[in-house]
Amino acid sequence: MKPYILIVRPRNDPSGKVVHKLLIDHEESQEYGPDGEVNEAIIRIFYRVIGVEGFRYEFSACYFRDYKKNSSICLSGPSLYRGAIFLDPCSLRGNRVGSFIMNKIVEWAINWPDANINQIELFALQGHDENKLRRNRFYEQFGIKFDYTDSTHTEGTARPMQARSLTPLKQLPKNLSVISLDEFLDEQEKCLSKTKNDLENQQKLNERLNSNISHAYDHIIWFAAKTIWEKHFKFLLGTIIFCAAIWHWW
Repeated sequence: MKPYILIVRPRNDPSGKVVHKLLIDHEESQEYGPDGEVNEAIIRIFYRVIGVEGFRYEFSACYFRDYKKNSSICLSGPSLYRGAIFLDPCSLRGNRVGSFIMNKIVEWAINWPDANINQIELFALQGHDENKLRRNRFYEQFGIKFDYTDSTHTEGTARPMQARSLTPLKQLPKNLSVISLDEFLDEQEKCLSKTKNDLENQQKLNERLNSNISHAYDHIIWFAAKTIWEKHFKFLLGTIIFCAAIWHWW
């Protein structure tokens, strides 16, 4: 799959101002057994926040089939272990970016419907106040159910399940949109060209203003008279007409 751009707007204002642009890329690998079936597979989803210097972050998942043909999938990393999923940097959290990327992993995982999903563990340090509710909903929206160890649903372990029970999102969150890298580059080029034209026009305007200021300094009396006339045109014209009328009737 070719790299693409994820446009992120506020979760509570899907038509609002863009808050992030992410460059996303996928990397998949598979190893086959003698029977032609997949023995191992890994998916890595890389993302980077455009315009922010820093790391390229990663979501990954893996599939393994043993010699007895029993298969397992870990949704939270490139090896089979109990784990959890974290979205970094923190500034991305709360706007469905994690759900978008996790959905790509879930869509990949259901290619092996009979595979057992490695259990995900939730810890108290990961969940507090609003973050706890958001964390729990994050997993539950994909059909992952937990046995919680406390009434506040702070800690728990995912129930055993197979990949067939995972539920990908039916539609893209409204505050997210995807465009191709080509479209994004074309859009950036148009914005750059417009900015360049605006800058050139502003420079020309500044040159005219500087020229006018220079001319005013060289002809200060003319400039003062012109300015007074322009600012008090109606009053001066009325005064002239009034004086002319008085002169005429005098």
